Amino acid sequence: MASTSYLARVIYKKHTEDDAWDGTYNLLVRAKSIPSPVSAPNTVESTTLEDDAQTYEMGIKTSDSKEITGNLEKEYLDKIDELGSKKLDIIHLYGTDGIGSVAKYAYVGQATATPTDVGGNDEILEMSVTIVPNTTAKKVTDELTVVDNKDGTFTVSRAGD
Repeated sequence: MASTSYLARVIYKKHTEDDAWDGTYNLLVRAKSIPSPVSAPNTVESTTLEDDAQTYEMGIKTSDSKEITGNLEKEYLDKIDELGSKKLDIIHLYGTDGIGSVAKYAYVGQATATPTDVGGNDEILEMSVTIVPNTTAKKVTDELTVVDNKDGTFTVSRAGD
């Protein structure tokens, strides 16, 4: 069954140790757009002079910075500024329940937020949160349970705990 983007979220907490995803997380920003946590692999050409068409092999996946867009809200801008360049545990949540019932991806990264360009005189001001991934995003849909505490925080635990 297909899902809408309603309540897709990105949550974070200060990084503690590798693979210690449990803890209390905060909503990064009330997002308007969220980029994919993973990317398609590069293609590496393997064509020889014997081939009558180009051939390729799968290369490595790129891990570029990710830009999340949201409305410019002082609360989120200030919280992200306070983080400085600290490493964060970041989880992307996909599914209309707001807790990632369809998919969850986790990785370690660093975040910074800035207001975006103002394009006109009758628009909502936006901000951009840039995440620089420090590790590869890992699909953790069935490994982690997320509870929405309904106060802007989320409790994450290992599934079955």
